[in-house]
Amino acid sequence: MKTIKIVLADDHVILRGGLKAVLMTEKNFEILGEANDGEEAVMMVRALNPDIVILDIQMPKMNGIEAVHAIRKFDKQVKILMLTMYEGAKYVVDAVSLGINGYVFKMDDMHELLTAINRLAAGEDYFGERVTEILQNEKAIKGRFAGVAPILLTNREKEIVRLIAAGRTSQEIAELLFISYFTVGKHRKNILRKLGLKNTAELVSYALKEQI
Repeated sequence: MKTIKIVLADDHVILRGGLKAVLMTEKNFEILGEANDGEEAVMMVRALNPDIVILDIQMPKMNGIEAVHAIRKFDKQVKILMLTMYEGAKYVVDAVSLGINGYVFKMDDMHELLTAINRLAAGEDYFGERVTEILQNEKAIKGRFAGVAPILLTNREKEIVRLIAAGRTSQEIAELLFISYFTVGKHRKNILRKLGLKNTAELVSYALKEQI
């Protein structure tokens, strides 16, 4: 079983300690470091090269949103999971638009967090029902067509959508992006699920309409 290397960032020491204790009960989780603020989290990601960084939003020196922005400037591959109490649409939209891979609320149960971590480690994104609803409501308010939330797509997924729209096969996409054919298939299914689409034809039509 592959070890999932994690960096935790939260300025609440007791909460962070409790979270660490729970995560360490998972045999394949390894906590590489703990950050007290956003600046320290960014430095740890650069220095330790984790698989996943778990960020709170409200932190001193540099908040979680600013930390995501800083991390994505030098690392597009690390999976970023927001773990926060903030449910406001602005926080969710800002974080997702910067390229996070998951968003979990602190009031959710631990199973939700563990599911999110494992999904991210498997190359998927994780946005629960409430987060998806927030994003879709934001798009509806702004006049976007119902049921589709393009902001949910990661940079990798957008890249795959562009290649699909260009007529590339899954095997060709795998070779171009240096990933496995199986991974491309997982991305395809995840993209269709996120966008509420049924098949490749609808996905191509969507890509052209949204100019991805």
